[in-house]
Amino acid sequence: MVGRPVATPNVRTDNALVRRLEAHALTAWPATISETTPDGWTLRATPGLDRGRSNNALTPCRELCPTELAPALERVAEFARRHGIRPGIQVSPAHLHGALLAELDARGWCTQWPTVVMTRPPEHSLAPPRPRPTVDDEATPEWLGAWRRCEGRGDVEAHASTVFALLRGRARFARLGEDAVAIAVPAGGLVGLFCIAVAPERRRTGLASALIEAVVADARGAMPYLQVEARNAGAIALYERLGFTEAYRYVHRTQP
Repeated sequence: MVGRPVATPNVRTDNALVRRLEAHALTAWPATISETTPDGWTLRATPGLDRGRSNNALTPCRELCPTELAPALERVAEFARRHGIRPGIQVSPAHLHGALLAELDARGWCTQWPTVVMTRPPEHSLAPPRPRPTVDDEATPEWLGAWRRCEGRGDVEAHASTVFALLRGRARFARLGEDAVAIAVPAGGLVGLFCIAVAPERRRTGLASALIEAVVADARGAMPYLQVEARNAGAIALYERLGFTEAYRYVHRTQP
């Protein structure tokens, strides 16, 4: 679809926290190719994957001047040509980039995966219920099999050889048997939670809550954050019950 995401009213945005979270997420979900421009853009590519942060340029965490837009978009297009990917931009945080969103609307760029970033205070912790998950510092065949089962993905091997290989030794790959999976990436007082998924027939049974509480407890006081599609009302409601609140929003835009 084309158009900008609808912002949630009454959310007070802490731009210093946004910058901290965005810097963490850049390394918590790594790309195989990454370049930083002098004016603060990050150009990212993971050929072989075709979703989200893996292949989209990332905007600076500041408002852009109108004169910056055309040269920046040309850099994005040239980077995409060099690496054989579709030009895309993760407009983040969305509230700072009204001029860019309007320009992309005018150019007919598509909107994909409007996303809410949610955080929880480190002191908000619940006793992790049992059973305790199996946790490894790499994406084991068992974890990959559980992820495939939980999400029904067809690109498991592509992730295993790119993003997950780069996370080996830095991330915690957690699973509850074959029924629930998550990745936790701790660093610098934050812990990013990714790939939270539960097998379809085991959803709404408390497995996601148990897994989240377990990996957050293992991070020993770090502030947890996660990213969830804005249209996934059920997941957002779950995270709110666990004490997470909205910090900011972003959206992926791709050239048609």
